[in-house]
Amino acid sequence: MPEKATKKKAPAKKAAPKKAAPKPKAAPKPKGPSKAKLVAELKEKGIAIPEGATVAVLKHRLKHYKPGLGYMMRLHRNAGSKFKDHPLSLLTAPRKALYWLPASEMAEKILATRRVVAVGRAEKPSSNMIVIDVPSDYEKRFGHGSNGSAN
Repeated sequence: MPEKATKKKAPAKKAAPKKAAPKPKAAPKPKGPSKAKLVAELKEKGIAIPEGATVAVLKHRLKHYKPGLGYMMRLHRNAGSKFKDHPLSLLTAPRKALYWLPASEMAEKILATRRVVAVGRAEKPSSNMIVIDVPSDYEKRFGHGSNGSAN
């Protein structure tokens, strides 16, 4: 009897280990300007940089401050109700008080009312001055918000 040819079976392939499905990568967060870049831009424009400032403070200064010396001023006449939605309403100390405001659009708006007397200009405020900085919500509070109206 003829022997039957036996077919050799190929060794069974081992199943490859299943790879975990790759996790979808989160979209990279848009990076804002670095602190060093903001400091360089402020120096280039000639705007003073406070010690220990955060990125938010530097962005605020870059957006609102103008190059040059700050304004020293005194109230000449009280603001009154006519200026309740105006930056002049920030000057709330007694009339003889001396204020220092950074060179900015806000300071120019206050000077334009002619209810203050510009005493002079200085790079930094002295110890007897009341410092009025541009508020962080300046655009919303004083007419430059979403409605586009301006005072």
